[in-house]
Amino acid sequence: MGPDHNDRLWYRQEAGCWNEALPIGNGRLGAMVYGGARLERLSLNEDSLWSGNPSFYGQEDAPKYWAEARELAARGEYIKAQELLEEHCTGLWSQMYLALGEADIAFAHAGEISGYTRALDMSRGVHTVSYTAEGVRFTREAFASFPDQVIVCRVTADKPGSISADISLRSALDAVCRVRQDYIDFDGSCPGVKWIYRDFQRSDAKMEYSASPESQGMRFCCRLAVKRAGGKTESAGAGLRIINADELTLVIAARTSYNGWDKHPVLQGKPYIAPCIEDAEKALNTDYPELLRRHEADFAALYGRCSLDLGEGPLTHKPTDERLYGHENGIKDNSLYALYFNFGRYLMISGSRPGTQPMNLQGIWNSSVRPPWNCNYTININTEMNYWPTLAVNLAECLEPMERLVSEVCESGKRTAKVYYGLNGSCAHHNTDAWRLTTPVGAKCHGSASFANWPMGEAWLMRAVWEKYEYLDDIDYLRDEVYPIVLENARFFNGLATQDEEGKWILSPATSPENVFRLEGQAIAVAKWSTMTQELAYDIFDMFLKSSKLLGADAELADEIRPKFENLRLPDTGKYGELKEWNENFEEWDVHHRHMSHMYGLHPGHRISPERTPELANACRVSLERRGDESTGWAMGWRINMWARLKDGDHALKLLDNQLYTADGRNPDVSYASGSRSGGTYLNLFDAHPPFQIDGNFGALSGICEMLVTTDDDGSVMPLPALPESWRKGSVHGLRVKGGRTVDIEWDRDNDIVLTVYGKDGSMSITHMAF
Repeated sequence: MGPDHNDRLWYRQEAGCWNEALPIGNGRLGAMVYGGARLERLSLNEDSLWSGNPSFYGQEDAPKYWAEARELAARGEYIKAQELLEEHCTGLWSQMYLALGEADIAFAHAGEISGYTRALDMSRGVHTVSYTAEGVRFTREAFASFPDQVIVCRVTADKPGSISADISLRSALDAVCRVRQDYIDFDGSCPGVKWIYRDFQRSDAKMEYSASPESQGMRFCCRLAVKRAGGKTESAGAGLRIINADELTLVIAARTSYNGWDKHPVLQGKPYIAPCIEDAEKALNTDYPELLRRHEADFAALYGRCSLDLGEGPLTHKPTDERLYGHENGIKDNSLYALYFNFGRYLMISGSRPGTQPMNLQGIWNSSVRPPWNCNYTININTEMNYWPTLAVNLAECLEPMERLVSEVCESGKRTAKVYYGLNGSCAHHNTDAWRLTTPVGAKCHGSASFANWPMGEAWLMRAVWEKYEYLDDIDYLRDEVYPIVLENARFFNGLATQDEEGKWILSPATSPENVFRLEGQAIAVAKWSTMTQELAYDIFDMFLKSSKLLGADAELADEIRPKFENLRLPDTGKYGELKEWNENFEEWDVHHRHMSHMYGLHPGHRISPERTPELANACRVSLERRGDESTGWAMGWRINMWARLKDGDHALKLLDNQLYTADGRNPDVSYASGSRSGGTYLNLFDAHPPFQIDGNFGALSGICEMLVTTDDDGSVMPLPALPESWRKGSVHGLRVKGGRTVDIEWDRDNDIVLTVYGKDGSMSITHMAF
């Protein structure tokens, strides 16, 4: 039985660029498959391949200057406060996530190619290409196996002796390539990166391969091994030549010396060459049908947990690019939303597995050794957004890398809290990397305070593990995994909090991530307090007080924090009826700014809702209307969630429609900031910031889940809280909700809603509801 039309991406032409290629992955290894008939290219990644090594960027007397900036902000001298913070309270930038290399298979096809298709079967995690050349039908399959930890590509033909190809493997990093009878490999090293700063709008990185082991970067090995039936293999320069084979199987393995965030990858690195060779040889000695069977069983077990059906439309059975073009030309096809929903789930399974690194700005797929924003973990929205839908779509295992990141950042952040603020507890700023950087970046650049001087990144990461506790309803998980991190964050905020002139508790000075206001003709970020900072303080204090009470732990600290929590400064409305972003009604520099950080209490937080806080919810509505419906890809994804929380399904759908407008993947460096149209979706369904960022895919997936189900304050399940009018009939199966429950929902606007809830105790209840 073939895949459902909403489980399959397919095209009648090969990829013309990286943003048209299709992703495969096993959480650790990733590849973008171009699917060319004459030239197949696999752009390769390994999730732990980062530049640099463990480093700490301290600033002498930073706590003193932070305190001075607090006093300046209290007096309204925001420009001086910002200048002080940028000069004395910023460090160096994060390291880079690096492309591993490329594998090419150049086929010896003469004449025309006909009957071409390429496809990604998301239900199996298998990429296929098929076409006819010189009267022979060729078929290729490619997948990234989690059970066998390799990438596999198989080539077959319906006529024996028809497969001839040149195979090569290369890397843009410092690597030595070797060619043998049945394999190609390279053994290489990553650079240490030293930054050359001018200002943050134009910064360069110097890639250094030091002779000193202390300054050297990650080691890595990649092997491409070949097994054929029939024909022969010859060496061909820096590659292999396959001549007249009947079948051809390629196995790609890769390993690095990464041994943890706090271990030097050279001086304390783990073995990487022998494990790489072992992965390749083990897979090569396994029959292809068995490799495929193990991969499919593993992948389908996760993918099959959840499904969405919104019916068929006029373009349902068309190629994916035609469906996207039809959508932006006004052809209504609800099944496109289901396809996009499934693609998000596919990316989660392919990009994040137990034991791997968490997904960065591009998941695990990156073609560059100088990627945008270093392809790092941007923890003032983007990394968190990557994991928003994980629990809802029943993929709790895929959250494990994020849970480990939060724990490791917490450990790293203890030093940052002490060095930069003179406080106990733990904190992180807006970037981290494989070495769990927690210090502020910015390097004294003018304007960097807008993103750098924001010690709230760890607090936001914390919500991911807190929500897992709420979904699992597991007191042991709370005690063992969540509480130790909540405790360190509560200690830090308790020490950071100060009282304003009215006796309210604030965290000061403060910024609102990456946003600025007008002051004396300048773009200024630093205020006395910001709504975002106060909401995160509310979140952490609330989590701590609840868990402290449940666990009977740290009562003395709870008694100290409780009055601060109860008298915490919380936001009100501004002069336009909007939710105020800073302590004063400053004029926004860009009213359409991509970040909506001040509405954190609406989403992903839960303090604001139309039912409990209608005035604040309406203020969020005004803020969203002022921000507008066009923005970067991920920012539109966030807006979908917010409109869903406001119970406005039609407006949420409008944002989803905007996000599904096609972006130009062949000009990926065209940026939203340059004045081009807002972000959207590339033809391979990757989110366009632009350039590609994976967070928008997950933000939209989360938004669809928010449209379909939520839980009330009393724990009861609310089906279809923000259902668009045009989704008149459909079903969703396998969504998770808080309390350890799973739900199925079927609906027909002309009939009723059928809600089935499966309890964690094995119980089942079925409820019929009228629209």
